[in-house]
Amino acid sequence: MHVRFIARGTGSARAATDYPLGERDAAGNVREGIEVRRGDPEMVAAVADALEFEHRYTSGVIAWAPDDRSTDAQIEAVLDKIEQTAWAGLEPDRYAWTAVEHRERVGGVHVHILAARCDLETGKSLNIPLPLLAEDP
Repeated sequence: MHVRFIARGTGSARAATDYPLGERDAAGNVREGIEVRRGDPEMVAAVADALEFEHRYTSGVIAWAPDDRSTDAQIEAVLDKIEQTAWAGLEPDRYAWTAVEHRERVGGVHVHILAARCDLETGKSLNIPLPLLAEDP
């Protein structure tokens, strides 16, 4: 498993969610499979784009190589850990995030994560600690 955090978050969250939902990757190749595993990408983009903070969203990618032979249970365990760590102590109605999975022809899997950086109840900025999630569960 490889985790990469993207040094963005000040631009358009709509563009950030459109990319993993698009039928083509950055190289222009048609994606084999796209699945929204968690959250609502449209809602996350709308929330993040409405924020007046400089850093409105956090994003990253978790990738499994074909040799990893990742299972749905393993992917779900990683997503559970992300949710438990990033929003520890908050009820699910207080944060907005999404996870979009891509399956590759050669058997690899990667999951794009995008989260609005605010507490939906208070409206305050929320610095989500995604770099803490680089360990396997």
